[in-house]
Amino acid sequence: MVDYDRALVVSGIKSPPPLRRALVDWDFAASGLWHIRSIPVARSRTIGGPETPDARRSSPDSSGVSWNELLSKSLREDLRSWNDAGCSLARRIGVSNDDPPWTTFYGEGRVLAHRVQRELGDEWLVLWAARGAWHFVRFP
Repeated sequence: MVDYDRALVVSGIKSPPPLRRALVDWDFAASGLWHIRSIPVARSRTIGGPETPDARRSSPDSSGVSWNELLSKSLREDLRSWNDAGCSLARRIGVSNDDPPWTTFYGEGRVLAHRVQRELGDEWLVLWAARGAWHFVRFP
């Protein structure tokens, strides 16, 4: 396996700072927005450490800055409502992932991801989930 970061250091080339990443996706009892940690940050976390599940959900990076400080209240509320709609759809019996309600739901997720990207700016890479795949708002 090639260590690209080490190769860049040895060659004298400075690597750009890593983009912070956010994912618009639904889950039961969630907010609709997730922070995707970089590998070094994820490895530095220990199971059962000082970080709580609520802190993971509300703080998108190690600086302690929360989604509340980065995103407008209306966008956070729209994300939560969208997440709750996903929970309701998932509880329906007989509704397949390809049915019109899910198609509409995933389309709304895409729109929300674009709004998140606008509010977070270019230093963030925003993705959204639809039908088991992640999609980029802006491909890096």
